[in-house]
Amino acid sequence: MHLSSPCRILLVSAVGVLGSGCDGGKAVTASGTTGAGGGGTTSTTASVTSSTGSTTASSSTGDNGMVSTMYPAPHPAPPQVISGPGSVLAAPKIVPVFFPNDAFQAQLVDFASKVGATNYWKAASMEYGVGAASSLPPVVLTEAAPATIDDSAIQTWLAGKLNGNDAMWPAPDANTIYVVHFPATTTITLQSGQGASTSCQDFGGYHDSIALDAAHGSMNVAYAVVPRCSNFGGLQGVDAVTGAESHELLEAATDPFPMVSAGYGTVDDAHLYWEFVLGGGEVGDMCAQFPGAFTKFPELPYTVQRSWSNAAVKAGHDPCVPALAGQVYFNAVPVLPDNLSFPGVGTMKAVSIPVGQTKTIDLDLYSDGDTGGPFTVDVQDFGAITGQMPTLNVSLDRSQGQNGEKLHLTITTLKKNQYGASAFIVTSTLGSQKNWWFGLVSAN
Repeated sequence: MHLSSPCRILLVSAVGVLGSGCDGGKAVTASGTTGAGGGGTTSTTASVTSSTGSTTASSSTGDNGMVSTMYPAPHPAPPQVISGPGSVLAAPKIVPVFFPNDAFQAQLVDFASKVGATNYWKAASMEYGVGAASSLPPVVLTEAAPATIDDSAIQTWLAGKLNGNDAMWPAPDANTIYVVHFPATTTITLQSGQGASTSCQDFGGYHDSIALDAAHGSMNVAYAVVPRCSNFGGLQGVDAVTGAESHELLEAATDPFPMVSAGYGTVDDAHLYWEFVLGGGEVGDMCAQFPGAFTKFPELPYTVQRSWSNAAVKAGHDPCVPALAGQVYFNAVPVLPDNLSFPGVGTMKAVSIPVGQTKTIDLDLYSDGDTGGPFTVDVQDFGAITGQMPTLNVSLDRSQGQNGEKLHLTITTLKKNQYGASAFIVTSTLGSQKNWWFGLVSAN
């Protein structure tokens, strides 16, 4: 699905950590519920297909199952980031761009020269058809950075440099990504159907593309913008910059022209609500809010963001790669028996529970190895953790389990919001390790 605004890494208060977003014509609401963007699709137009009969009856077997030594135990199919008609960058070439006297210039040039040859980059990009990334010499501008600038003006400025064959700028080709680093004195704004957002308050970076003029074959060229945030989502200094930049580089490589011809830019229909809850459906978006998403690996002395792997999650492993050393991945997956259709958006897996009614569903527990004992599971109304009035009441029959076991989640719909659908978050915890999954309840 095409995007209505540049893909951006942003702050999402719902979980209190770094988030990211390409809301792509689909709304991310404050209560963590889902709906169509633009004019909006409300609950009156959504339809539910049930495979379980009465919504007052339990779809759970009541059986808690048995601990299994077959890893991972069976569980519902996980989300997949799918590709649109667009291409990826097979051999990305990073062009760092700096305004005068950038204190981080040397570090960021070093980062750009190294990141694309790492195992980190390979793990995050190869399955999507993206190869090793290289970097070109930086563009060091002589002009002063503006105090404020909107993305529309950045596009005009960048197109002017490239269409004018500015000698300071390497000529683009099909694999080029220009990464423009603005100083802390510049405030950047983005306009979208959701209104305006502001750098270092709402987002820590974004990527998009511009189309050059006919003299340059109307070539589409990828670019990323990285503001200078002193403290963003708990990251500080150069870590705040490289954390955001790694996110944008991977997304620019896997979805380089999101508003023209999308690449890997959205989630499969069955799990489309993940995109709404997490704020975007690109490979960086799907992991940016997760615990442990931002880290350093021994091969690279800079903070980077781990990224979504379709192959890893499909095999029952941690979906955010590279996996962290020494960790066994575990999670609890809700079994959603119904289909919730929003015209023009998609058909998502959900559980249908009209207002005032109750239903019990299974959570399938799995891990990719021996966890050495049970892990703890907790479920919350997603709206409630965003500070909204809860629309769901949720409770579990047990709070712990292991690979192969089942927990039973009882849900009561308290009220119906404007979209007729509410998300819930499943948190699985063992020691300091924490993993998330999401589910969707239709009140229709």
